[in-house]
Amino acid sequence: MLDFWYSEKCTREIKLMACIITCAIIYFCSSIQQLSPLFTGFCIAIGICIHLLRNISFKISADSSYAQGFKILFAILPMATLIFLMTLLPTEHQLYLAIQCVGFTAIGLFMLSIYENRAKRFE
Repeated sequence: MLDFWYSEKCTREIKLMACIITCAIIYFCSSIQQLSPLFTGFCIAIGICIHLLRNISFKISADSSYAQGFKILFAILPMATLIFLMTLLPTEHQLYLAIQCVGFTAIGLFMLSIYENRAKRFE
């Protein structure tokens, strides 16, 4: 999924629609049960870390002996952190809170990846 997000096939319009849909889902779930600001901050930080770890993984040369291990670590670490964070959620309306966690993680990833690849206004 991340390969598509960072590819040329994913246009600005698709990214905008993904952001709008994600925000709408978060808004709907927050009308039932709001995620605390602490969890929100952690989820956005996880999304930012996913972007940063992806950039770091591209900087590691493919022929190095530890490249495959780092790729596995970079793929598992953010997901494991998100799952651990979801286990700490309150039990009441836990599904809606978990959806918000995933949504805010996606928003963190969207913000940084879109900002980094934006068109420069001035040279």
